[in-house]
Amino acid sequence: MDRIVGELRAPHTQVHRLSRRFLEPIQDVLVLGLGIALFGLMGRTLVNLFWNIIAEDLNFREVVAEVLFVLVLVELVRMLIIYLQEHRVAVDFMVELGIVSSLREIVLRGVVELHWVQIVALSLFLLALGALLRFGDLRVDALAAREARRAARLAEAQREAVEPEHVGARRI
Repeated sequence: MDRIVGELRAPHTQVHRLSRRFLEPIQDVLVLGLGIALFGLMGRTLVNLFWNIIAEDLNFREVVAEVLFVLVLVELVRMLIIYLQEHRVAVDFMVELGIVSSLREIVLRGVVELHWVQIVALSLFLLALGALLRFGDLRVDALAAREARRAARLAEAQREAVEPEHVGARRI
């Protein structure tokens, strides 16, 4: 039976399987290279941050911008780690990254220097991202809930498979 099913498969599925087998490790190596580059950039940014803090003329805006840049890099590394583990892009981390990077740009320019239309647009953008993060089904909790429902269905199916044996044992 299995042999017949194997013969009925479409020929293009073998190409997909082979391409996936060779391309996914290459992607993993590329993503690992990106992660290493981001760690190097993080180290360089931390050294610059240290020199900015101990400088005689402390530029508060520049220090806060450097700290927020490090947070953006941390979020990027987290996203790469999740990609390496699950081979999917985590949308919730991308939304968080959008929020932090937008706030970084606001801090770099200064709210006073922005035109009122830009402030309104940024406010709406940040509200939309915040609502998406809060009310959207992006969190890992939704994924965990889906997995819990799947495990419960599997346990129920196993229980139903075992129950007829118990029922038959009672009849004897």
